[in-house]
Amino acid sequence: MLLTAIVLAQILDPIRIILVGIAFFVSRLVEHQGARLLGLIVALAAIAAFFPFVIFGQTGGAAWISAAVGVISNVLIVLVLAGLQKLYRRVF
Repeated sequence: MLLTAIVLAQILDPIRIILVGIAFFVSRLVEHQGARLLGLIVALAAIAAFFPFVIFGQTGGAAWISAAVGVISNVLIVLVLAGLQKLYRRVF
């Protein structure tokens, strides 16, 4: 239950959504496919680690668990953005 609450709180965080959205759309500008994917993975991991360690000032196991769950949340946000982009391209 606790991990589910953490995931929902992270998915609904507007600052996280904006940062992940910026990372997603900037990665779409890169022409080389490998660099695009690597850059997106690094950005998602950095955003996931940024919140618990820097913003919230957590340390120890709680911060690492929050960062790991943050990666999952970031991937879910990217999947939603990719789906919305695909839907937009089909409609328009």
